[in-house]
Amino acid sequence: MLLRAQKYDVNLEYRPGRNVEIADTLSRAFLTDVKPTEFEASVESINMLQFLPIASNRLGDIQHHTAQDRVLVKLKVLQKSVPESLVAYFDVRDELSVQNGIVFKGNRAVIPQNLRKDMLERIHASHIGIEGCLRRARESVYWPRMNSEVKDFIEKCETCRCYDQHQRKEPIEQHDVPLRAWAKVGLDIFTFEDKNYLIASDYYSNFFEIDLLESTKSKTVINKLRSQFARHGIPDTFPIMDRNLHPRSSEISRNDGSLST
Repeated sequence: MLLRAQKYDVNLEYRPGRNVEIADTLSRAFLTDVKPTEFEASVESINMLQFLPIASNRLGDIQHHTAQDRVLVKLKVLQKSVPESLVAYFDVRDELSVQNGIVFKGNRAVIPQNLRKDMLERIHASHIGIEGCLRRARESVYWPRMNSEVKDFIEKCETCRCYDQHQRKEPIEQHDVPLRAWAKVGLDIFTFEDKNYLIASDYYSNFFEIDLLESTKSKTVINKLRSQFARHGIPDTFPIMDRNLHPRSSEISRNDGSLST
């Protein structure tokens, strides 16, 4: 429509509403043909079951128990006016739909009461922690207070409680900021496209240098460090190294006094 209107020079003229006899023309001149377009029909025919990551036999269980669940039976009939018994679904009523006997919230299947305990066990089968289980559950299923029930279920899991103390998050080690550039340096070796590189990072300026390593032997690493320290100066403290460099740290330490020579 905009392209067709470009060939006209339009002059806009303001008229008060009382002087416009047909102000609501568009609302009154509606189309009599109300047949759905091909696009609308294709959208309405999308089967959400095809995109739900749930096994077919499990979908059959959900359909069977949904038909027997008193709350979901009412919910399928009353998606707009929710009585007191369905108040838990009131806030998500605009997202609810029914397809092939299963109630959906968006693209997630609403799990009947009888299957929720079994679903909790399946969600937590791999013992991947609270956040991991919640991410897994939110991909395909929903029921009221699901988040809190998943958390309670995992907190009572003996296996998770047994290993929880062994998986504590280590505190971050803080380093003092040096007073000049290249006074404190961090070293590491990394691999990119089957080639090894040495990276040296300055703790004062965050400047870093990268050198290609012909080999990962201590002699090769020391020669690269000599070249870098000759340009920037020898650090005041022994370089902070990753575990990739720890086996070489003793030899680097012995050469610390001659790294600039």
